[in-house]
Amino acid sequence: MSDASPSLSVNPKETSSGQTAGIVALQCLILCVLIGFVFNSSILSMVYKWRTDGNWSHGWLVPVFSLYFLGIHRQQLKAAVCKPNYAGALVIAAGLSLYYGSLAWGYTYPQLFAIIPCMLGLVLLIWGNQIFRVAWFPICYLVFAMPLPRSTFFNLTLPLREFASQVSGWALGLLPEVYTSVQGVVIEYERGTVERGSLNVEEACSGMRLMMAFCSLGVAMAYLGDRPLWQRIIMIISCIPIAVFCNMIRVLVTGVVHVYGREDLAQGTAHGLLGLAMLPIALGLFALVGYVLSNLVVEVEEEPQAE
Repeated sequence: MSDASPSLSVNPKETSSGQTAGIVALQCLILCVLIGFVFNSSILSMVYKWRTDGNWSHGWLVPVFSLYFLGIHRQQLKAAVCKPNYAGALVIAAGLSLYYGSLAWGYTYPQLFAIIPCMLGLVLLIWGNQIFRVAWFPICYLVFAMPLPRSTFFNLTLPLREFASQVSGWALGLLPEVYTSVQGVVIEYERGTVERGSLNVEEACSGMRLMMAFCSLGVAMAYLGDRPLWQRIIMIISCIPIAVFCNMIRVLVTGVVHVYGREDLAQGTAHGLLGLAMLPIALGLFALVGYVLSNLVVEVEEEPQAE
């Protein structure tokens, strides 16, 4: 009499991979809880900046991009062999020293930046070199979400404001019957013999908001692109002059509407839309740089020599 009862076959490889995935997920959860516990005040301060300061509103998207960078390498992560590297403990110690040292001295930004070496060290210590080679860039990319100190931000915006004022004032002076004079970040203008006024290039018009958002996007596009390293470096560097150029266009357009008596278009929703319109222009210029780099070097196949 034959036994007709069904038999269940279990693939030990599938079971092992399922258990490994569960262990890794549990480890990631524990690490997130630990980082959130240690850096609780710094993370809350960063999120507050994202919500209240328009210069850092792009911070919400940076962690999403980091997770996407990890996701596109999920097959490589699955195939990696986890072998702890105890050098990660030294990296963690350096990060914690930076955090508690800056906490004692009252410096806010280093406290936030210390998250990066701590995360890098934890990955290296728990999962080893193969995972670290994939995860280091998504972790370091988080620096674009970390707001700069107020004093540093002001020192960076002031030269940009003055440069935008000088260039825009010169360009406005080319309009018919328009005379301009630039004093620092203030553009004084006269149109004809009747209209006079001044345009103050405020901190919001310095271009730092566009520069920070566009640089983070440019670095992401350069990382995802299939290009040689030197081309990626050039594309990343090009983000800064592109952002400065687009901001000059924004200030110039704002000055034109001021000169011709349409101040209502230089504030509120219209002014915000003008700022958003600069992003596609910046992306178009960035794509142009990529096209030029792609066609700058053309490989020519050698023809076989005739016998």
